[in-house]
Amino acid sequence: MVSIMVEQFRKMQILLAETIADYETPEFKKLDGRIARAFDTLYRHEPCDADEARTLIGLFLDIIEDNDGGDSVHLIQRVRAIVDDFIGQCRPAMEITHGAGI
Repeated sequence: MVSIMVEQFRKMQILLAETIADYETPEFKKLDGRIARAFDTLYRHEPCDADEARTLIGLFLDIIEDNDGGDSVHLIQRVRAIVDDFIGQCRPAMEITHGAGI
């Protein structure tokens, strides 16, 4: 589900970039609002599994890479939080200490 949302977000970004010259039009403002809502939904989404986490991390890192401003701090923090949450959820491997024939 997240991968579909990310794909829709990326398509809206492309569409917005293509119509940037017409930024005062109602269509532009509507698309800009849709992108803002889509991003907010993705930003607040708690990944359900590793694939969703990777998809969100990929999106956030792509945005950071494409952003030439210094306002990516919140994205960097979000990526770290996702990674930390999933690392915390991973169970450590069981250590076999008394043989078990291995």
